[in-house]
Amino acid sequence: MSTVVITGARGYIGSALTNRLAREGYSLRLVSRTPGAPRVHAGGAAKVDHIVADLRHEGAWLSLIDGADAVVHLSSRTDLRLAEADPNGDEDINVEPIRALARAVERAPRPPIVAFASTVTIVGINPRNPVDEQTPDDPCSVYDRHKLACERILRAATTRGALRGCSLRLPNTYGYGTASINANRGILNAMMKRAVSGEPLTLFGEGGYLRDFTHIDDAVDAFCRAIATPAACDGGHYVVATGRGHSLADAFALVAAEALVQTGRRIEIRRVPEPADLHAIERRNFIGNARLFSARTGWRPRYDLVGGIRDYFARALASSAAAVGQ
Repeated sequence: MSTVVITGARGYIGSALTNRLAREGYSLRLVSRTPGAPRVHAGGAAKVDHIVADLRHEGAWLSLIDGADAVVHLSSRTDLRLAEADPNGDEDINVEPIRALARAVERAPRPPIVAFASTVTIVGINPRNPVDEQTPDDPCSVYDRHKLACERILRAATTRGALRGCSLRLPNTYGYGTASINANRGILNAMMKRAVSGEPLTLFGEGGYLRDFTHIDDAVDAFCRAIATPAACDGGHYVVATGRGHSLADAFALVAAEALVQTGRRIEIRRVPEPADLHAIERRNFIGNARLFSARTGWRPRYDLVGGIRDYFARALASSAAAVGQ
């Protein structure tokens, strides 16, 4: 495999994936919805093209996938509240590009491998943990229903032989890197950023909800393994997770403890009431089981939560020191 299309290439996961594939010498087509200077510098890649495209149109996809070996589709609007307020607009942004891709591949001379960034929250608010591929889907938000719709479109296209695709259902992803453009995402990264600066952390309520925090490098590795394992691209979905749950309160405590070790500052954790508009999906408890994906691709998480938090502080502090020294 030599040429990979990455949509949402300027985003959090897209930037990290670009850097990984660039180091490995892939030719890259980095796709964004809007023009502007790219956030990543893909030195080392065989070739890098920065492309602005409206992925709702079949013609845009035909140009992108011409001669490409794989597509990693990360581009989406991830704002839960915006999706609830504007379901039709969310469908246009998040589902229509997959419909257009499914139409385009029917006209392409060679079907690409497609790895789609989906979400574990498709199983809803009361799953039996740990969640795996057999857990029934029960989406309770517009965002999750649209992710599931995309998965089904890719599954149908794979079944009829138009492409080879799979969907990776990601949990809470964290780790040092390009900031998410959505302020409602990346709560652990937001708290670590505050802690690096010596600011207090804000915890809603008791912070008892469980999350399976998965490091950005492990998420990137999952996409790399998916597109490198054609047999795994059978139209289905995979849970990508560590298999270990941590309450939000415990995760914040680990952040404060690491801040004390690496900066010498004691970080306050302030408990505040939960917002009245907190969506039901934000009150879920989730732990994932990635055994099937591991068996098919060899993927294993390298970071536990303590190690991932430590890595964030090390990178953030080194970056700050380098900036001061310039």
